[in-house]
Amino acid sequence: MKLFVKNLTHVDFSLFDTDRGLLGESWQTDVLLEGNLNDESMVCDFSIVKKLIKKWLDENIDHCLAIPHQNTSVSMNTDNEDKHIFEFDKGGKNHFYCAAPKQAFCLLPMDVITPEAAATWCEDQIMAILPADLARVRITFTPEKIEGAQYQYSHGLKKHTGNCQRIAHGHRSTIDIYKDGEKSESLENDWAKRWHDIYIGSEEDLIGIISEDGHRFHHFAYESQQGHFELIIRSSQTYMVHTDTTVESLSSHVAKVLANENPGHDIEVHAYEGIGKGAISNKVVNV
Repeated sequence: MKLFVKNLTHVDFSLFDTDRGLLGESWQTDVLLEGNLNDESMVCDFSIVKKLIKKWLDENIDHCLAIPHQNTSVSMNTDNEDKHIFEFDKGGKNHFYCAAPKQAFCLLPMDVITPEAAATWCEDQIMAILPADLARVRITFTPEKIEGAQYQYSHGLKKHTGNCQRIAHGHRSTIDIYKDGEKSESLENDWAKRWHDIYIGSEEDLIGIISEDGHRFHHFAYESQQGHFELIIRSSQTYMVHTDTTVESLSSHVAKVLANENPGHDIEVHAYEGIGKGAISNKVVNV
């Protein structure tokens, strides 16, 4: 017998791609449970199992930086229990560095991170915490099907008391932009290009800009409740704001920038943070 749960949860995190760099991701999570019927004519107590799976995902991949740990070009130093260090350096512009507490990383035993490979790894880990009479759990991760503009962004929210404070977690998001009440695909696509594979950094977290062999890198660091976080990322993959990088602040930022670029027009921005949630801002700049 099989039981299914569609859209059990969403996992929002960042992953490292050796070609594209740091990428924000948002995956819908579907679950399929297999087992024999018990004395209550049930495969399992659905409510308990759902909570166990969601809790495991929240603690082990959600709001983490996922690393393809078997890729020979990445380096992960786990000697210090309080601070793990991830580094990628093929020379030149590709240098990337992240130092953070252990729980901010998800080390995946694969060369390239894909939804299918990550799901298989999660299945193996989750089976160990489920009731013994369950025969199998199947996890399906699916990126949101976005027909319009989309971008993948990463950020960190040091003032957040939860896992959002981690310096490299992210989202795959769409955006809706209205100009004088009419949806503007041109403005949406333009903004998606600005935030293509982007790290959105706050000015107050920037401690310096590094120049190496003609390449520039932004260096961020901060202390938060979970510990010390540090990130070095190529400047071309960085977008700076003067505020925190909450979705409320990002929505307001996009509205202000576009209103200044389109004076006299009412700009309304629906900025998403992953799947199905976000913030709305309006701005008009008088001519």
